[in-house]
Amino acid sequence: MQDNVVKIEQRLQEQSRILLFPVDEGLALLLPFGVGVALQAALAGMILGAASYVLWKRLKGDGGLERMLALLYWYLPREAGPVRAWPDSSVTMWRG
Repeated sequence: MQDNVVKIEQRLQEQSRILLFPVDEGLALLLPFGVGVALQAALAGMILGAASYVLWKRLKGDGGLERMLALLYWYLPREAGPVRAWPDSSVTMWRG
């Protein structure tokens, strides 16, 4: 007897990763290190990479990138916001 079992991936919402880190954290860690290696200053690159990783983790907090985008939407002017097609966040009452 053949089982018709369909397996659904359980981690569809999981963020892609660089090595063991999510992409944004991996870039914060590896970009300064890569620049340091390219400029023949690997130790300084490692220190700056670790510092930028810790700073990015602290800025990002528990909400992740979605929280960062929401903060950008609410606190930046529309011209400097992440998506210009979104309605202006400074309007408190819309008339219909």
